[in-house]
Amino acid sequence: MKKLFILFLLTILSFSLFAEDGIASWYTADRKGALTANGEVFDTSAMTAAHRTLTFGSIVRVTDKATGASVEVRINDRGPYAEDRIIDLTPEAARQLGIYEKGIAEVTLEVLSEPETPETKYIRGLETGWYTIQIGTYTNIKNAYTVVENIKKAGLRPTVDIIDGPMVRISVMYIQSYRLESVLKTLEEAGITEPLVKGEVNPYSI
Repeated sequence: MKKLFILFLLTILSFSLFAEDGIASWYTADRKGALTANGEVFDTSAMTAAHRTLTFGSIVRVTDKATGASVEVRINDRGPYAEDRIIDLTPEAARQLGIYEKGIAEVTLEVLSEPETPETKYIRGLETGWYTIQIGTYTNIKNAYTVVENIKKAGLRPTVDIIDGPMVRISVMYIQSYRLESVLKTLEEAGITEPLVKGEVNPYSI
C-alpha cells in the first residue's frame, strides 16, 4: 500500500501546475532601458516572457504543437494584449523555440513552478510603474463607439468594459510611466481633454 501511495504521489507531482493552449508570439521593448511589469530591465536575450495573470517568477514550459520543440521561460512581464494570444516571448526565447521568423505559433503552456511571493523589483506589488487612463463612462453606445474609433485612429488601444446594462467604460490601459505624458497629449489631440489617470496602475501587477 505504501509503495502504491508513493507512486500515486509521484504521478501527481509529475503533472504541471497549470496548462493552457493558444497562440504564442514574441515582442520587444520600444526603447532602451524599458522596464517589464515586475520592474526588471527588458532583456531581448533573456529566456523570459509576458503572461496576463501568472505570478511573476513562474517557470513555464512552452511547447510548439506543430514541431514538438519546447523552451522554458520565466514570467516577468504582462501581456500579450491581442485577444487570441496567451504568451509573449523575448526574441531569444522565440529563436530557441523556432518561431522567430514566422512570429506566432500554436503552443501549449505548462507551469512547472510558481513562487509563493511574486518576484518583483518594486517594494510593493502595485508599484509597477504602469497606469490606466479612464476616458469616461457612456450610456449612449453611438457616442461610445465614436470615442473608441477616435482613440484607435490616434494609435492607441482602448479597452471597453460593460458596467451595468447599456453603460460602458472606456479606458486606455497598461501605460508605462515614461509614456504617460505623451499618451495624454495624444488623447488631448484626439479631443479627450480630461481623462482620469489611475495611480494604482497595473491591475495584473501581482
